[in-house]
Amino acid sequence: MKKRTTFKILGIGCLHTFLYLYLIPFVIFPKFGKNGLKLTVAVAIAISIIILVTIFIERSNRSKKDEKD
Repeated sequence: MKKRTTFKILGIGCLHTFLYLYLIPFVIFPKFGKNGLKLTVAVAIAISIIILVTIFIERSNRSKKDEKD
């Protein structure tokens, strides 16, 4: 695995750890309730999907570039 991919996956892990262990239970849930909780989880999942899609796009672009050479 490349360094860049590893950093992206670790970034996703750090984001979720921060969200689920601190931000949601101590900040968002007391102020906004269940609606804030749902929105935060949806945004976290969307960010993770976007990052994973960029990883796969980079891989496919790299493989197409290798085929041309």
